[in-house]
Amino acid sequence: MSNQAIHLFKQRRIKIAKEKRYYNKFIFNGHFTVFLVLLLGAFILGYGQWLKSIPKGINYSLITSVIFALTSMFPMRTLLQNADRLFLLPFEKNMKDYIKCSLIYSYFQRVMRQIALLIIFFPLFFQINHHHYAFYILFTILALVLPFTGLILKWQWYKYDLEHWSIHLILFIIFTAGYYITLDTSQLTGLASIGIVLAISFFVGLANRQHLFPWERMIDIETQHRTNYYKFVNMFTDVKDLSEAAVRRRYLDPVLRVPKASHFNENYMYLFLFKRSFVRGKDAFNIILRLILIAGILMTWLHQPIVSLIIGCLFTYVILLQMSQFYTQQAYGLWPQVWPVDDSKVIKGYQQFLYRLLLIIALVFIVIYALVNPLYMYAGLLFILVGWLTILNIIKKLKYQESLLKD
Repeated sequence: MSNQAIHLFKQRRIKIAKEKRYYNKFIFNGHFTVFLVLLLGAFILGYGQWLKSIPKGINYSLITSVIFALTSMFPMRTLLQNADRLFLLPFEKNMKDYIKCSLIYSYFQRVMRQIALLIIFFPLFFQINHHHYAFYILFTILALVLPFTGLILKWQWYKYDLEHWSIHLILFIIFTAGYYITLDTSQLTGLASIGIVLAISFFVGLANRQHLFPWERMIDIETQHRTNYYKFVNMFTDVKDLSEAAVRRRYLDPVLRVPKASHFNENYMYLFLFKRSFVRGKDAFNIILRLILIAGILMTWLHQPIVSLIIGCLFTYVILLQMSQFYTQQAYGLWPQVWPVDDSKVIKGYQQFLYRLLLIIALVFIVIYALVNPLYMYAGLLFILVGWLTILNIIKKLKYQESLLKD
């Protein structure tokens, strides 16, 4: 039976990997890959310049410890499905081996991000510690071992049916303390955090030996992870059976004022629908906000007029390009069936929505660019030009696609 449990998990792991490979074709397309390469180049350039004159008086050990404490709390992936709460009940006694596979899978799903962060932070501590790195080897061991011990404790915590937030609080405190002691004092006592987590796991495990498998909780956690992944993928391509929750942002209510009586017609209908989908949407709005924030940080950090200009143009292009999902959601959704209108009206409303979004993005980038590079502030108008050309290209492709659908 244990072999069947391992075989079941392997089957689901292969299925998930196949699904991710399929969606990665749409995510890491030519445009997005170029964007990531340029973003990486800009970060390396800015980071290298910053390392030449590292600001003093900042507790880098504490900041790094907090960052690693947050990234070390790996999510637990069980790959369980809704039907399992019924069909796998007779299999419950053999779920122990299944969970072992789950813990290993969860670890290796996130460990590469941990390694990337270790590589990024190494030059900083190599510089501020006068080219000594022996302590950083100890820190690396800690950063690679603690996440797995955290997963072990998470499983015991969930099985004991304790609060979700409490395990994250406990892990955050222990991880931060262990990392900080290692970085700040360069002593082996930081390794005690591993023993503390394992000890808590042992005692919680003793307490929940008679507890049944937490089917409902583990399935809900896995469902939430998959939903979050699908929401991200939905920014690049359509994902079937994905329902997006609406969120009211009261501070944006003025954007969705009730239209005038003269605007209650097919000429203004889709402009309002696109605005409402964006403002009330839970995921797209947050993703675009993060992209604008990242662009602003990079433009402020680099202090190079040409590089900052390229970054602003690139982010403007990517943000407008990611809005393509809004067109498919509205043009092929319910409204065209309830109130049929000509395709040109839908495209026109989408174009008007993109122009308004461009105006907001460009203004934010122009203000940031003008503050960082006041002598070249007029060059910020290039953001508007790039956005305008991007919109023209998007609309041209949409019209061509609609013409093909009519044939």
